[in-house]
Order: sequence, then C-alpha cells, then structure tokens
Amino acid sequence: MTNSAAPTLLSEAGVARLRRSAPALVLLLVLAVASLISGSTGGLRLASPDRSRVDQLRRAIGELPSGALVLIAFDADLGTYAEVRPTTRAAIADLAAHGARLAIVSFTPEGRAIAAAELGRIARAGGEEPPADLGFVAGSEAGLVRSIESIVPSAAEGDLADAIRQRGGGIGAFDMVLIVSGSDMSARSWVEQVGTRLPELPMVAIAPTFLDPELEPYLRSGQLTALLATLREGVAYAEAVSAGSAAGSGPVVGPLPMLVGMLAALAVMAEAAFRRLGRRRRRPAGRSAARRSPS
Repeated sequence: MTNSAAPTLLSEAGVARLRRSAPALVLLLVLAVASLISGSTGGLRLASPDRSRVDQLRRAIGELPSGALVLIAFDADLGTYAEVRPTTRAAIADLAAHGARLAIVSFTPEGRAIAAAELGRIARAGGEEPPADLGFVAGSEAGLVRSIESIVPSAAEGDLADAIRQRGGGIGAFDMVLIVSGSDMSARSWVEQVGTRLPELPMVAIAPTFLDPELEPYLRSGQLTALLATLREGVAYAEAVSAGSAAGSGPVVGPLPMLVGMLAALAVMAEAAFRRLGRRRRRPAGRSAARRSPS
C-alpha cells in the first residue's frame, strides 16, 4: 500500500511545483511572442503622432554650432529613469552626431549613480571624444547655484575641461544644457536658479511623465527651449534619431513588450497586495481561537 501511494504523492508534488512556476513561464512566453510580433509588424505604436516637441528638441540640437559645449545634468532617480532611459540615450547620440562636445554633472546621489553607469556604457561603446565627467556636486540647489561660477573640479583634466575653463569655468561656458530630470532635482530648479541668472543659456529637458504638468508652463513661457516629458514623446524622439542618424541610440524597445511588461508588473503588485490583505484578515481569527482554547 505504501509503495503504491508513493508515486501518487510524487506526482502531486510535481504538479504543485508546475502550478507555482506556470505564471512565470506563461509571462516569458507572452513576452517572447510580443517581441516577435512587435519586431515584424506595425501593430501597437507608442510613438506620439504629435511631433511638435520632438521637432523642438531636434531643432535646438541641430542649430548648435560645430563643436558646441553641451552640459548634461544627470539628476534622474532610479524609480523613473527606466521611462526616460531610451530618450536620454537617443539625445546623447543625437548630440554626438551633431558634433557637440559633452560634459556630465550630477547634483543628486541617485543621479550620480545613473550618470556613472551611462559613462561606463559610453566608454565601452567607444567614440572620438567621450563626455567629460564633472562628477557630483553636493548641496542640491545650493550646489547648482555655486556651479554657475565654477563647475569644473580642480582635478579634472583633458581638452574638454580646459575648454570649459577657458570660457570661464562655470555653467555659462556651455552653449546648451540638457537636463535629465528626476523627483529631487528637475528642470524647474534649473529654470528658477540658473535661468534667472543666465537668461541667454538654452535649456532643454527630458523628464518622466509625472513631471510634465510642472514643467509645461516653463516650455510655454520659453524658459525651456524644448521638453520631452511623456513616454510617447520619448519613443517618437528615439525613433526619429534612429531613423535619421547612423549613430543612433541602438534598438528601440518595441511598444508591445513594454505594454505587456507594465501590465505584468501591475498584476504582480495587485497579487502581493491581495495576499497581504488576506493574511491580515486571517490573523485576528487565529489569535482569538488561540485565546479561547485554554478556557
């Protein structure tokens, strides 16, 4: 009797393991199919049909003089950088294709971590002149204000650092600033702290969607020359750069896998919330039963 029951128990355990792993396997299969479909068909498109903001940024970059100095303020945060990563990389590729000389600085710790990763990626990819690393400036907005006068670290070396110093050594030495915004330091800080002191300095911004309402007034007033602050605008811009430049930012993730991934993340979050709610509801009943049992 024991021998005949053992295979059944093993079979049930195997079925239980398969059931637990089934959601992950199904998700992988769906993502694989979505990637194949999005790569071979037009299908779902995330790119915005309104290209006005894309054209504004491309025009601002296209009007830069040859060899222009462009400062990239990397202050995105880890929670939202995934949304703007393709847009940011496309902008870096766009600037490089137009012959701009780039320098990268950060005023937030999270921004510095992201900037260091991007600098490593650019170094691995190779190129004629990698961006100058101006490092991390402490003090948030206070550090930003100090950098108006001096932004180049004393230990910085190289032709780019020397070129910035020859132009005064501060933010005013640049022909344009590209602001990669996050929750702690956005383009709003740049407009209010730098734009009021250097009104002739063109500033363009890339921001996650939640910052769009905050930054749109600065775009309408002309204090921001260009702004990309929605996922659809970012996708449209990345597609435009990839189509118009041999030095594009690389393959753009298809919209269908991105949509499936977002839905899967929401499903996982909802499942976890329901599980926590279920555990909270069961705990009081178990405790009350334990209290009644001795009597």
